[in-house]
Amino acid sequence: MQFPSIEFVHALKDALSQDAEFNRVSRWSDVKVLLCFGDEHYWMKLYGGKVIDVMPYVPLANPLGWDYQIAGALDTWQQLRTRGAGPKPGAALLNCGRIRVDGNMLEANRMFESTHVIVEMIGRLQ
Repeated sequence: MQFPSIEFVHALKDALSQDAEFNRVSRWSDVKVLLCFGDEHYWMKLYGGKVIDVMPYVPLANPLGWDYQIAGALDTWQQLRTRGAGPKPGAALLNCGRIRVDGNMLEANRMFESTHVIVEMIGRLQ
């Protein structure tokens, strides 16, 4: 499966929705997340411990907006996907700022644990 692509994001949606840890940490979620893989942007709706919808995101053309984004350069995401940063490479890339979180920081901070699960799943999903 090509990364990044809408097919990848659909697979991510399915994997997260079936993941017990994601279900637990996002149980009370009702947020819209923008995933930014370099210049490729994808919209995800999290609700009640599941990802209920995904779509490509086109600025000014998506009427649903987003609450917070998880963003990084494409080469950073590729590094994550090759598992080059230790046992929790997503956490390392988030902590050093190579993968950034921005937007409504109240929502982003509330969803801190689910953001880590999302990033780690992006790294594991092939």
